[in-house]
Amino acid sequence: MTASQRALLEASGLSVHHVPLIQTRETHVPPPVERFDWLVVTSQNAVPALRNLTRDVKVAAVGEKTKRALEAEGFIVSLMPETYTGEALFEQLRDVVSADEVVLFARGNLANTSHMTMLSHVQDWVVYETIPVPLTPAQQQQLEAVKALLVLSPSAVEALTPHLSRFTGTWYAIGEVTERAVRQVSTLPVRVPECYTMDALIQCVGEDFS
Repeated sequence: MTASQRALLEASGLSVHHVPLIQTRETHVPPPVERFDWLVVTSQNAVPALRNLTRDVKVAAVGEKTKRALEAEGFIVSLMPETYTGEALFEQLRDVVSADEVVLFARGNLANTSHMTMLSHVQDWVVYETIPVPLTPAQQQQLEAVKALLVLSPSAVEALTPHLSRFTGTWYAIGEVTERAVRQVSTLPVRVPECYTMDALIQCVGEDFS
C-alpha cells in the first residue's frame, strides 16, 4: 500500500493497519526451455526472477501492476486482458498464439494452472513460492474491531481463515478469484471493485465509509 492510498483511506475516517500475510521467495529454478515465443506472467511477484531472460519475446501480463513491473525490467508487454484474471489472459492468448508457438508460463507455486490447457505448447515454470506469515496474538485480537478487511489474494484469505470468528465486518476483495476464496470461508458481505486494482479497491472502501 502506497502512502497516497493510505491517505485516501484515512481521509474517509478510517484507521489503517497494513498487515502482510504472505511473503515470497524465489525458487531459482532455471526455465524449462531455452527458446520460447511468448512469456506469460500472472503476478508482479514473478518479475524479479525473469531478470536473465531475453527481452526479444512477446509478453502477456495479467494486469496493470504486472505490466508496469515487466516494463521496468525492459520487457515490452503486447497483451493484457481487460479483466485482470489468469482465465481472461489465457482466453485472449488462445486467440493470438499459433499452434507451433511455445509459451513459457512464469508463476508462483500457488497459481491456478487449469488455464494452461487452453494452449497447445505451454511450459510451466514455478519461479517463486508463497510463504504464509501468521498473525500475532495482538493482530488476532485487533480483528474484533476491524470494519473493513482488504484482501489481495486467496493466500491472504487462507492466512486469515483460522481467526475469522473474531471478524464481523465487510470483506473487500481485489478480484473475482479472491472473492471466491472469501465466500468459501465466510458468509459476511464481500465487496469487489469493477476494475481489479488496488486503487479501485481503496476507492470502493472510501465510498462505503465516506
